Amino acid sequence: MKKNNIVQFECFETAIGFDEFVSRWEFYAKRFTGKDADVTLQQAIVKGRFKYVSQHKWPEDNFQFDFMKGRNSINFPDRNVKVIQAGGYMPLQAEHIHDTDSDDVKVFLFINNQQTDISFYKQLPSYRHLNIYQSYYENCLYAYIMEFFVEEMHVADFMAPVKLLSAGAETGVYKECLVLTN
Repeated sequence: MKKNNIVQFECFETAIGFDEFVSRWEFYAKRFTGKDADVTLQQAIVKGRFKYVSQHKWPEDNFQFDFMKGRNSINFPDRNVKVIQAGGYMPLQAEHIHDTDSDDVKVFLFINNQQTDISFYKQLPSYRHLNIYQSYYENCLYAYIMEFFVEEMHVADFMAPVKLLSAGAETGVYKECLVLTN
């Protein structure tokens, strides 16, 4: 990932299974993602529901993402998938630029407060890499999105201090999904 990229984050919540969701997601992603975008989809299972985070990386000079035309939350037409548009973000720190290792998971931390001291999170134990994104537009849902790459066997150790010290922030443990968008 380059520092002059803009990363569009879309979040999805649904009860439908992976295969059905991905076919619906790919239909929408193909309509709004051009050949210049690098797309990654991650999945988490939380209390019997599936959560997904879709990242669309664009060169800053060719940013054209318009997934839901400015709405913060909407459903796919059949109402089985809730879509939450988080917005466009600029990388502040890009330690990991490739797909995750097979034994890694991504822990996303969605921080609402612009005044949060993010330097604290850089000192957390048990993660391999950290990417930090700062809101690019005023209407972004979060001030920062932090993407930690953690070895699966160390997730519990990593999450313990995060849960204690991240009041008001949303967190999730995601595994990368293999999907095609072009």
